[in-house]
Amino acid sequence: MDNIINIIKNSQDKYLEGKNKEYIKKKSQFFTPDDIAYKMIKTINLKNILSKETIYILEPSAGCGILIGTLIRELMNSTNDIKEIYIDAYENDMELASLLRSNLIKIKKVAKEKNNINIKYKVIQDNFIIRNRKKWSSNKTFRGYDIIISNPPYKKINQESEEACIMNNIIHGQPNLYTLFIAMSIKMLNYDGIYTVLSPRNYLTGEYSKLLRKYILKKCSLKHIHSFGNRHIFTSVNQEVIISTFQAKQSDNKINIMYNEEIGFVADFEDIILDKESMSIVVPKNKEDMKLLEKFEKYTYSLKDLGFKVNVGPVVQFRNEEYLSREIYSKKYAPMIIANDIQKDNQIVYYIRENKRKTHQKSISIKSKNLISNNNYLLLRKITAKDDDALIVCAVLEESYFDHNLIGLDNNLLYFLKDDNSYISIEECYGLFCFINSDDFSNYYSIINGTHTINVTDFNKIRFPSYDIIVAMGNEIIQSKIYSKDNCTMLIDKYINI
Repeated sequence: MDNIINIIKNSQDKYLEGKNKEYIKKKSQFFTPDDIAYKMIKTINLKNILSKETIYILEPSAGCGILIGTLIRELMNSTNDIKEIYIDAYENDMELASLLRSNLIKIKKVAKEKNNINIKYKVIQDNFIIRNRKKWSSNKTFRGYDIIISNPPYKKINQESEEACIMNNIIHGQPNLYTLFIAMSIKMLNYDGIYTVLSPRNYLTGEYSKLLRKYILKKCSLKHIHSFGNRHIFTSVNQEVIISTFQAKQSDNKINIMYNEEIGFVADFEDIILDKESMSIVVPKNKEDMKLLEKFEKYTYSLKDLGFKVNVGPVVQFRNEEYLSREIYSKKYAPMIIANDIQKDNQIVYYIRENKRKTHQKSISIKSKNLISNNNYLLLRKITAKDDDALIVCAVLEESYFDHNLIGLDNNLLYFLKDDNSYISIEECYGLFCFINSDDFSNYYSIINGTHTINVTDFNKIRFPSYDIIVAMGNEIIQSKIYSKDNCTMLIDKYINI
């Protein structure tokens, strides 16, 4: 069977010949690496499956069939009573569908010769969501699938698209096609079926996916999460990708958690729920992460409780091109601060930053309506590059840094201010900086968010230490003038004894 896996891998390589990254991204054809396919299959508890004589398998986005081939190999290598396997494989690309049929013929032949298992398959060249629209809207039960395996397409779609209209009861905001594949797959599970999916992790915490999460958890138990340190599994996907495995039959409250090749651990599912209202599910890597979750759970104050809030920088540069200048600020032009101005260890490099790109403007006309008062602010990069060595990059902008009444903040920045928009003190800024710049906070944020974007909604859910502790840390860091992550972490340990 290993030869079949190699044949499938070669067919994927053959298909990709001559196709550039833009084509692959547009088609959302990110083929599952064979080692990841193996990890997906190993998350499935096959105990109940192997006792059946006939099983039904679904692959909603089959590609060349690497997931099907890996699953069949695992079934063949296990002692079982399986005599028949029915496979429904969806693939709407004509070239891929042809390669898939060829690979399934080979899989069928090997399964019959080696294990006397009879495989019957259908390659369905159709849109998975649209074809099953009646099943989604129906309250009737139907014979589902014992195993569903999937690496669905990752692609944002319009709210008016046919797929989104079919499944509008789980959509909140702009939908991504992979989330619809997840929901439809769960709808089609057998009563004791198992579903494993390779997807961006954002659906577990994202604001737009809260209706999806509530639907999933009403139907299934999340039994396994496998995350990876490598964010480059798919070069064109800027989100962290994980394996999630669900069981249709409600079971105990335990979940298996794995990270890379490390030995996993078992946790209580309720301990990885960040917010019960939206059912946000976090992804710890190890038991140390679980301890950190417990630590943050003991903080009692939200930003709003402390009198602060966080906003997105109001200047969208392409909408303000007529007001922007590559020259340094003047009386008629206010300073324009961009994400590249914010560097680690509390550095702001506006005056020495080079204008390497069109978006690297230095100033903005005071006629623009998107300027804010020049006050003290804590500034935070909103977008984290895939190759950044730090998830959180922030710095305090002191009012005296610019000799101007107004400033422009690019919308790739977040800025902290008072909840009532009043003046924020320098001690408050540095206290918030100390907490957010610490190792604790960075590690915690990596647990609760798997994207390259720092979200305002996340900050509204995160709990902080008391106002007095914030100000005390701010005063100490001002006196020390040591703004490193290590010093911030040390101050956290000094002032917060949890």
